Amino acid sequence: AQGDVEGSPVVMTRDDSSGGWVPLGGGGLSHVVICKGRSHEGRGRREYIIRGERLRDRAPVLECAVQRGLVYNKVNPIFHHWRVEDRKFGLTFQSPADAISFEKGLQTVIDKLDRGSDSPSSSTPEEADTEDDGQAVSIRTLCGMFFQ
Repeated sequence: AQGDVEGSPVVMTRDDSSGGWVPLGGGGLSHVVICKGRSHEGRGRREYIIRGERLRDRAPVLECAVQRGLVYNKVNPIFHHWRVEDRKFGLTFQSPADAISFEKGLQTVIDKLDRGSDSPSSSTPEEADTEDDGQAVSIRTLCGMFFQ
């Protein structure tokens, strides 16, 4: 899948019992990408997905479809989190610049969804891939992720 945004944060999850965020899957930096593909949840349609893979062992630690209504919060310059329905995800970035790049890339995807200009039902997957080729935004960052 064509990556729109890439990064290497720490992935986090919300632990409501303690009221805090904790590293997901044992912690450590992860490679994170926003790409267009099919989620493992099996809806069968192409959509934008935030995927994370731990760098040290390539273990998958995050998969989240980007949907209309996603609520994105910037807690501080290097920790951002978001909610999709009842699930909470977070990323701890290595630098404010990395966080800004990720946020801009994600906002671009959200804007496309809000405009309806990237509706999976309006084109075939091949046409969608062609349309995306000129629109990809690529960043590289190190960060950590958390999700619930």
